[in-house]
Amino acid sequence: MAVAGRFICEVAGIDDTGGFNASLDAIIAGLGYASPPIMALLFILDDEVVKVSPHARAIRDVEDEELRGFFHGMSAWQFILVVTASSVGEELFYRAAFQGALADIFLRGTDLISDPRGMVALTGLLPPFVPFAQAFAAAITAALTGSLYYIAASPKDPTFIMAPVLKTPSARDELKKLFAAWYERRQMKKIYSPLLEGLLGLYLGFEWIQTNNLLAPIITHGIYSAVVLGNGLWKLHHHQQRLRLRVHKLETEGDNNSTR
Repeated sequence: MAVAGRFICEVAGIDDTGGFNASLDAIIAGLGYASPPIMALLFILDDEVVKVSPHARAIRDVEDEELRGFFHGMSAWQFILVVTASSVGEELFYRAAFQGALADIFLRGTDLISDPRGMVALTGLLPPFVPFAQAFAAAITAALTGSLYYIAASPKDPTFIMAPVLKTPSARDELKKLFAAWYERRQMKKIYSPLLEGLLGLYLGFEWIQTNNLLAPIITHGIYSAVVLGNGLWKLHHHQQRLRLRVHKLETEGDNNSTR
């Protein structure tokens, strides 16, 4: 993604580093911007919230599938390397290249959307300190992020489903309810998975606009991914450990009963 981003920047004639500058202000800004999305998602993924909210359950399922499918079993160094590489690569592509190129096109196209007092003053949708061109570019980039994630990671519907043959009407009705609940959860997973990525992309896009330094969203992205994924991996490990202890306890009780 970093190579593709650099190619886009060369074609568009913009800075491929996104104003990257290793400064203390950018580091502090990145740490500060990382707190709100981390706290929000950790609250949504909390066990008590998941129990009462089907939407939180769907988001939790999405995160668990990603962890089991890709991150589970990695060593600590592999995990850090993957999170760092993904944070740097995605920010170079989405922020510096795509969002930067779109903003440059909009700024060159017309003075109306480049003036923060122009379209913004008419619509009232954006605060006056956010230029409309950069904000519009951030929104389009976030939509692209969610769309690509939907195409790449959206769960595919099965070709067929095997189910037992039920003779009683009540059993068939119960099975229909189970299938309806299963299908609803799959649809919510299809929605929330790209939606979360799109919202995160929009948040990082506005952060880049405010800081004008790509280091800040890179730090925010890296810390967010490390904390959220690390917390999910720890929960998976904890649940698996509890399951092993439970199975071992049942096996021990079974052996004791057979001995008696």
